[in-house]
Amino acid sequence: MPLSASSCPPDFETIYRKYYGRVYNYVYGQVLHREAAEDLTADVFVVAASNLGRFDPTRGKFAPWLFTIARNLTLNYLMRSSTRLEEVREELPEKSAPALSTWDDSLRSPESLRAEHILEQLSVEERRFLELRYVLGLSNGEIGRIAGTTATAVSQRYHRLLAKCRKLDK
Repeated sequence: MPLSASSCPPDFETIYRKYYGRVYNYVYGQVLHREAAEDLTADVFVVAASNLGRFDPTRGKFAPWLFTIARNLTLNYLMRSSTRLEEVREELPEKSAPALSTWDDSLRSPESLRAEHILEQLSVEERRFLELRYVLGLSNGEIGRIAGTTATAVSQRYHRLLAKCRKLDK
């Protein structure tokens, strides 16, 4: 079903401006690498633009549709990266030089360093789950539809995951 002016943003520029920051933040939270997040975010909008005519507003809101694209592309990237990383690890000597940070820690706030430290200790799935709510602003019902579960189950999972984050912050 084609888009109508009343069912979603009227043009792609509006969509891009409205959602770019949220999509980028979501993707960055998954990959924790600025350049990869920028590339993946661009890919999300390319896929969305080429499939905009396939969005059906009777099946749900626009944001979950867009973030499903972001989620799928990010998961594909992470799976490919994991495979490549395993191949590279097999070729590396047992002790390698420590990785350099992509950010200058002296320019970052203590809060962002603390948050990154917590996020690094979570699994990709846990980060993705938290970002659906806190980065994308989706409701428990919307997240439940994406995850194939109920809003109550989503709420309980958030409660447990936030408790874990509080423990990791100590």
